[in-house]
Amino acid sequence: MWRLVAATAVLMALGYGTVAGDDDLFPFGPMVQYAFSIPPDGEIRSLIMEADTTAGARVEIPIEPYYVGIRRAELEGQLGRYMAEPSLLQELADNHARIRPQDPRLTKIYVITKVITLRDRRPASAHHVERVTWQVR
Repeated sequence: MWRLVAATAVLMALGYGTVAGDDDLFPFGPMVQYAFSIPPDGEIRSLIMEADTTAGARVEIPIEPYYVGIRRAELEGQLGRYMAEPSLLQELADNHARIRPQDPRLTKIYVITKVITLRDRRPASAHHVERVTWQVR
């Protein structure tokens, strides 16, 4: 009997998550980040992070735990917070210095949306939209 009750509860949670939920209900919410298509003449948007370094170069920094301590999805999900409070990027610079002490220190961080415009499903052009910057302390 308890198995029937447990199975019913799980199925109800999955049903609710699918119909009315969002990603915060994981694992019962829908996987909406995978449930989309791009029109043949649409745009592909991807979040990237670049930084100026003490070596004088501007480099792309992978948004990965082994570079800045968080995953790309975490930054994407909290982008509004970072835009409202750019000083939060300081933690990413501090994480980078701690995790990758052999790399040049970051002096300025840029969070950028890379936009690729498609024409007939093929890349036609690309441009960057700067979302938020932070002068590292």
